Amino acid sequence: MDLRALTDEELEAHRIDVLTEQERRAKINAIPEQITALRDQYLEAGGDPAALED
Repeated sequence: MDLRALTDEELEAHRIDVLTEQERRAKINAIPEQITALRDQYLEAGGDPAALED
């Protein structure tokens, strides 16, 4: 992709698409850790482990 050939509007749309994709990837990487931390907090607070099973 030749970024120099894009209009200002096209370049801005592309920039937003890139930022959106970066945010999506960061969430995908962070969520499993967050789930583990929440599970640990739930169990430490006395939550029922069976309630976490699907």
